[in-house]
Amino acid sequence: MSSTSVTSTASAVPTNLSSALGGGKAQQSNTHQPRTYLVPDKERTAAPPKGLWRWIIPVFRVSKAEFVQKCGLDAYFFLRYLWLLLKIFVPSSLVILPILLPINYVGGRGPNFATGIYSNATTWNNVTGLNEFAFGNIRPDQNNRYWAHLILAVGVIVWTCWVFFDELRDYVKLRQAYLTSPQHRIRASATTVLISGIPKEWCTAKALDGLYDVFPGGIRNIWINRKFDDLNDKIKQRNKLARALESAETNLVKNAKKAHMKETKAAEKKAGKKTSKKEEKIEMKRADEQAAQIAQLDGVSAGDPHQVKHSIGEILHDKSRQGPKEESLERGNRRRLIPIPLVGQGIEAVGQGLGNIGKTVLGGFRSVGKEVDERVHTTNGLEAEDGHLGDELYTTGGYQPPIGTHYAEDKTVAAQQDQSTDELGSGYHARDSASTAVHRLDSHPASEHSFGDDDDSDAAWSKYLKAKDRDTMRLPIFGWTWMIALPLIGKKVDTIYYCRKEVARLNVEIEEDQRDPEKFPLMNSAFVQFNHQVAAHMACQSVSHHLPKQMAPRMIEISPNDVIWNNMSITWWESYIRTVVVLAIIAGLVIGWAIPVAFTGSLSQIQQLATTYSWLSWLQRVPAVLLAIIQGVLPQVLLALLFLILPIILRLLAKNLGVPTGTAVEIAVQKFYFSFLFVQVFLIVTISSTITTVIQQIAASPTEIPAILAENIPKAANYFFSYIILQALSVSAGALLQVGELFTWFILGPLLDSTARQKWSRQINLPTTQWGTFFPVYTNLAAIGFIYAVISPLILVFNVMTFGLFWIAYRYNSLYVTKFTTDTGGLLFPTAINQLFVGLYFMEAALIGLFFLVTGVDANGNASSTTPCKAQGIIMIIVLLLTIIYQILLSNNFSPLYRYIPITMEDDATERDQEFAREHENLQDVDEERAEISSPISTVPTVSRSNIDGLEDLTAAERDFLVQRAFQHEALRAKRPVVWIPKDDLGVADDEVYRTQRASKHIWISDQYTALDSKGRVVYRRSPPDFSEVDLIDL
Repeated sequence: MSSTSVTSTASAVPTNLSSALGGGKAQQSNTHQPRTYLVPDKERTAAPPKGLWRWIIPVFRVSKAEFVQKCGLDAYFFLRYLWLLLKIFVPSSLVILPILLPINYVGGRGPNFATGIYSNATTWNNVTGLNEFAFGNIRPDQNNRYWAHLILAVGVIVWTCWVFFDELRDYVKLRQAYLTSPQHRIRASATTVLISGIPKEWCTAKALDGLYDVFPGGIRNIWINRKFDDLNDKIKQRNKLARALESAETNLVKNAKKAHMKETKAAEKKAGKKTSKKEEKIEMKRADEQAAQIAQLDGVSAGDPHQVKHSIGEILHDKSRQGPKEESLERGNRRRLIPIPLVGQGIEAVGQGLGNIGKTVLGGFRSVGKEVDERVHTTNGLEAEDGHLGDELYTTGGYQPPIGTHYAEDKTVAAQQDQSTDELGSGYHARDSASTAVHRLDSHPASEHSFGDDDDSDAAWSKYLKAKDRDTMRLPIFGWTWMIALPLIGKKVDTIYYCRKEVARLNVEIEEDQRDPEKFPLMNSAFVQFNHQVAAHMACQSVSHHLPKQMAPRMIEISPNDVIWNNMSITWWESYIRTVVVLAIIAGLVIGWAIPVAFTGSLSQIQQLATTYSWLSWLQRVPAVLLAIIQGVLPQVLLALLFLILPIILRLLAKNLGVPTGTAVEIAVQKFYFSFLFVQVFLIVTISSTITTVIQQIAASPTEIPAILAENIPKAANYFFSYIILQALSVSAGALLQVGELFTWFILGPLLDSTARQKWSRQINLPTTQWGTFFPVYTNLAAIGFIYAVISPLILVFNVMTFGLFWIAYRYNSLYVTKFTTDTGGLLFPTAINQLFVGLYFMEAALIGLFFLVTGVDANGNASSTTPCKAQGIIMIIVLLLTIIYQILLSNNFSPLYRYIPITMEDDATERDQEFAREHENLQDVDEERAEISSPISTVPTVSRSNIDGLEDLTAAERDFLVQRAFQHEALRAKRPVVWIPKDDLGVADDEVYRTQRASKHIWISDQYTALDSKGRVVYRRSPPDFSEVDLIDL
């Protein structure tokens, strides 16, 4: 391939780095700096200064400790991984390039070599383009130059192995310091062990307590896992239908508002009233202000079962009122308490949302960013500005409550609610955590009407819409809830009527099941929490049962939010079967994927193929620029599209392995994805032009693999130059520009987000990173860099540039953009280092083949029968064997330290715990003050502070209370969702709340804190009523 494809790649990249660094950002804090205000205080980063290049300085100034605190170990070790690669490639390039480039180029074969005595075309060939700087440009009468390649190759290998050792040593130190830090040791994950494969006779709290009580400090909690699959399916179906009901009700309110606006305009036109543009703007501004006022006020709500606790203070206050009776229970029975809900009010006012995002896409870039900057004012945690709410319910002239009902004001209702009440939403209520007003609609005789009563002749919406204007849906055929509804197939029903009935039914069934969890069968696994971290690590490493595969495997450092509950009951033999099946599927994918990938590789050599095959000869008449784009850009673009769906498939397969946590899934995906990338992007592309011949050669003689690699690897060098340049420029620029976020925010958002919840979710859900598919991409690039470091040393320039740009781009994103929901503690870092050895092995194998393929020349210009570089080849074989031994030793010695804490760390950890306790003595003083105010029988004081970001902000008693619920099954912690609809000045929303309550008291519906603006678009001022800041705390 011509070297022009390399330059064409750079010129064809649609975005460049300079535009990404400044011009494309346009101060969009919602897409480029959300971590400056949309995360808890302790995770926030100060906004960088404005300017094209001034943002770079803060990126470099953030210290390691601050970065780890704000972003976690996974993000830190990913950047450390990129730094590791720079640490390898920068010194290598400084040494190799000044030596090998002159050796390869000066006096080499060049474009005019195959002349004179070397004119035998079957033996000798010319070298052109960038290949003149590569291994194959050395003349056959100068084979002694290959000693330089050998020495430098050995140097690269030794230097790389030392860097691996040094980085793993630092990794172990930092990870162990993190695991033994007081902030981590107070979490449930630090002291809890997941035990799988428990025999039936041992699967009780009493038996496990007696077995593991021998470890220091004893046991704090035991959670026996039960199979809640049926309950989980109901919850998923309930949530799906609740969102459908919410969307249908929102559309009903919006369509009624738009119909009313249309009728008003028609009436004004008929009356001959003309309105100037200035008057229209004033009227729209007034309507928007009214909508903001409505969204600020406390609307009406019905069906709230009071499961939701809107803050940590409410949860702990409930505990203090209940008294110590639960604490007096026996430890074995204490595990089965009904879970205290961890859902509630949290992120108060994120802003008015995307109220103005419905404008044109081009205009939206400024208006949305300005809107977020002006409206989102945070104080502490995730609590934003709080507007003053009046003591009376805000109503408009368009709606009057039904006859026979009235609103009664009771300022003490909120304090008197009891969670254990059986009156699940017996009437309207509206409650604001910041105000003292509570509005309640007395029970109405119609509240017991059956679902068959769908008479909406007197409904508020019927004044503006017809029945055919309501949303409809088709039911899945044969009643299969798992199947998507198909157009024109299945029964057509009114969405609101159907979803009301189904949501109410599911709410009743789910809450009944949650009250009686013991009717569900036991799984063969349990979570055991110890009082001391060292006891948990000892229990995890001890042999627990006298039979093989029983009470194993045992895992520690599991986050409660990271558990895959569906995999908790898998046996060891089922896990083996799943592993075999998944590996077979992946092997099939690798083989099947080779065909389209090989096609993209062939495109990179289209010029050579055009001269070889007559039916492609027309390509020789294509303009040079177009041909360069076809060879340099098109293969990479097709390859990127081809691999877009692959991570989804691999992650699905990894989950079906039966691993119990999301962390284990990511590690499995990391291994699968790297294997896939290396085979498809490197191996298949390298041999794509002669793949049939290569397969036949390998099948006939497997020992010829080094020679086959040596013959084909140099040919693909220019392809990988283009591939790495494209990755460096497009990926890094795209990461800084946040192209995906801009597309979803300004294109998909206005198109898809119609409800207040959807707009709220779009605004507060920050981009996340799935490390399992993130690491392998850069590991593969580094492996390719190792392979070509000596064979075609120019690749070192591209590697240094690529990883340098990646480091800057992803450090910025980690600090200002990406939200890291779970943290593995950097467990993917050592796996990535081990995968880099693949690059070293292939480099060594290729050099072995190349050294043995080097031929001498006699006086007549014919190839001699001797092997001039046999010594270099033998030395490289020895180096290959030593590298294998080194990796085995490195892995065996470091592997136990990745997950487990040595006993020698316990004394230092205890001292840090004491220091941590002294620093938080002021919290104990606050405890005493609150204890004097709380009930005399209270064992846990109430919380009045609102700036709680994590467990470290709580007292020991408060932490222990919350942690007791950490590993309860997610199905037991699920709460009734609220149907959140926008309030309107026509009264349609209020009427829908009333009618939903009349249909069933088991549906929670509310129009609080959301309204419609002058154009009938949804705006909101607070989080949904069923959201809780407690869910943000990592237990």
